[in-house]
Amino acid sequence: RHQNESALAIADCFERHSAVRRVNYPGLVSHPRHARAAQLFDGFSGMLSFELSEGLEAAERFIKRCQLPVSAPSLGGVETLLTLPATTSHAGMRSEERHLAGISDGLIRVSVGLESTSDLVNDFNCSLDLVERQKLASIGSLGQFLLVLRSDGHLLVEGF
Repeated sequence: RHQNESALAIADCFERHSAVRRVNYPGLVSHPRHARAAQLFDGFSGMLSFELSEGLEAAERFIKRCQLPVSAPSLGGVETLLTLPATTSHAGMRSEERHLAGISDGLIRVSVGLESTSDLVNDFNCSLDLVERQKLASIGSLGQFLLVLRSDGHLLVEGF
């Protein structure tokens, strides 16, 4: 039950964030199969996926930035796990084949664990905000660069 509630809160968080292109979770009212899933199931599970607008590099930055979830090729455990299908389970497919199968380079799978829902939502929001700030920082007249605001308040500039 806790995983279902956490997954819904996390999916809602992702759906509202501007760095996210799409969320795949039947518990969301906006999901095209929500009504059918609500008829069939008592809950909507602790599994979801979402797609970042900026693709593979943004997805990799997001996963590196997250503090609570574990990045793992497996999706089973009591802790929240993240996996990037483009570089793990579907790495053997060409990019075009993955896209035809609905697996974009920016797709991240989440297996929600037993951690505090609010801690996970906060961690994901901070990570998404960082991905978005890094995207904006790379759109400068000086060429591509990366600004990273560290938790200790220091600003790092990389790439030029």
